[in-house]
Amino acid sequence: MSPLDDLVSIFAAISTNQESRNLLVLDRDISVHLNYLTNNKFSAFTTATHISRIVWIEDVANIQDGSPDSVVFLINLLSDENIHKLNQLSTLLPQMKQNVHLIVAHPSLDTSLQRYLSIKGLLGDLTSYHVWKSLLYFKFDDILSLEYPNAAFKDIYLDDSPVPLQLLAKTLLVEYIDSNYNLRITNVYLKGPMSARVWNIYEKLKAEHLQSLSDTQRKVINDIDDTLFMDVHSFYNNSVDFICLDRSNDLIAALSSQLSYSGLLNETFNVETQLKPITFEGKLINLNDPSDQIFPLIKDLNFSHVGPILNQQAKHLQTEFSKRNDLKDIGEMKNFVGELSNLKKMQENVTKHTNLGEFIISKFRGWNENTGVPELDQLIDPKQESYQSQIIEFQQDILANAANTNTLLNTLIDILNLQESSLFDVFKLLVLISIVKRGIKESEFLPVYNEMVCKFGLENVLPILLNLIKLKIVQFLSGSNQQLPFLSFPTISNLEVSDAQNIHNFSLLAKALNLLPSSERESNTDNNVDADFGYPGYVPIITRLVQSIYSRKFVDSIETIQGSEHAIKYGWNNLSLEHLTGETVQRFLVPERKANIFQSVVPPKVSSLQKNKSTIIICVVGGITMSEVATIRHTLKSNSFTAHKNIRFITTGFLTSDQLIKSLNSAS
Repeated sequence: MSPLDDLVSIFAAISTNQESRNLLVLDRDISVHLNYLTNNKFSAFTTATHISRIVWIEDVANIQDGSPDSVVFLINLLSDENIHKLNQLSTLLPQMKQNVHLIVAHPSLDTSLQRYLSIKGLLGDLTSYHVWKSLLYFKFDDILSLEYPNAAFKDIYLDDSPVPLQLLAKTLLVEYIDSNYNLRITNVYLKGPMSARVWNIYEKLKAEHLQSLSDTQRKVINDIDDTLFMDVHSFYNNSVDFICLDRSNDLIAALSSQLSYSGLLNETFNVETQLKPITFEGKLINLNDPSDQIFPLIKDLNFSHVGPILNQQAKHLQTEFSKRNDLKDIGEMKNFVGELSNLKKMQENVTKHTNLGEFIISKFRGWNENTGVPELDQLIDPKQESYQSQIIEFQQDILANAANTNTLLNTLIDILNLQESSLFDVFKLLVLISIVKRGIKESEFLPVYNEMVCKFGLENVLPILLNLIKLKIVQFLSGSNQQLPFLSFPTISNLEVSDAQNIHNFSLLAKALNLLPSSERESNTDNNVDADFGYPGYVPIITRLVQSIYSRKFVDSIETIQGSEHAIKYGWNNLSLEHLTGETVQRFLVPERKANIFQSVVPPKVSSLQKNKSTIIICVVGGITMSEVATIRHTLKSNSFTAHKNIRFITTGFLTSDQLIKSLNSAS
């Protein structure tokens, strides 16, 4: 049963007869999910569920008596904010004369919901309550996303919630079942404790599912295994690699400025979910519009390469439109008219992305010289860099690790005192400094802290700072005396291991994985030899971890002739990962009865393999950025061995730097 069918069945239990009229009280978080599930055909859903009217939950106090037969609250409890909305029902329900039903969307609530409603005194005022437990994940091209609030970073690392991990495992199992068991994982690569937990949950769920099948069904699955591991060519043509990585492997990418087009859109418009359109110039723009033929061409490009592509498409359209002047007969006129709507749609999309690009560019321009006050205009330096440009340049300085900690913190204070600076930006830069410098002396942090409190207020600074310290994302090194005794900041003599931040020594790791390629060449996505185009001169660690399984060109530009011709899978063998903490697992899942075939294997030539047969599944626990997706796609397409594999991403959600910091602005 699909998630939507499951919800309709709940409404069927609520509606007493075919003439029932339900007033749906909806929270905005779940509305975008419903739009996706109903494929924007919401009217058919309202008919099937006897919904006569819909109001937002914040407007529920204005409901007029006597209108519907029942009031149905539909709330997504994966969002922390909606817990507070649920609490508000205690004052609203006693005033309602209709039957009141509650539906909460959550994958694992059961008896705990009943206890919670009882404690809050809501059970007596509810006619019924239901848990919509269906697994909700959403497909965007080759990406399966749970669209968890803030990509579940806080839930996983601060709250230690098992729910996001369970949902990822269930999503993987559903994909396996829906493939008629052909998506049989053959190789497992896990980096980080959360990834190991996801895999353990998956193995348990899979075993329980297989146990529930009939002997005939299990025989079909065994036959698939026999075919898969029949010989080397069959294995290489049908293998499925599962690469699961913790977000904590790379907070630098999560907190740095993205430079891919899709990443810049997410950062610029603070996109919290891909299900919700962005608002631009008073219009709603759906970035996942299937009729948009332009976005797939530019979404993974470095932003500097978007303009030429749009200009090329504009010239192509101009050429196509000019053909109407050369039409010779009725047949040609009919063909042109038939293509006219497609051309106009493409023209709209080119214009849309051109306007979006110009808006992004405006964020990187210098200060506006025309303030309207001549005295001030004379003082403005027209060559002054924009705020965003200064942020990017400072990020590069931090990662280069050439300046000492005190110099970096003084620069951070200068940025903090800029009019445009934000609390989130300051925290992002502070985390980068702490990671790269392996901690910050408490005495050196004190001036930064004082400036932060002075500008942003203690009530805004302290919750985020304490959570960063609790997670050991920011670590303070002990000095001769304690500078902030009233806060009791924990100080250490050496960097401590953290589940939320796995980079132990960035400088050595950057050298081992070539994370900062030479700045002497220009990065691009057409002929570049590396994948630093998604960030300012930085290759994400997550991208390197995926790339290194199939290629080592990033550490040795000259691979052997055999390496270029044969389907060599390096795995993580002989890769310097000692400076990246957390569990590292590599497993080859071959049945024991077939193990002897693969004891000594000569990889086949890439040219002998079938295209689009084998699969790579990349799972990122705690959220992935659009620029990481772009750079991973690029590295895999650039390798002849992986260029024609099916690539799938599974993640808790798409992450932006603001979302990560914002999610820590609360008590755990």
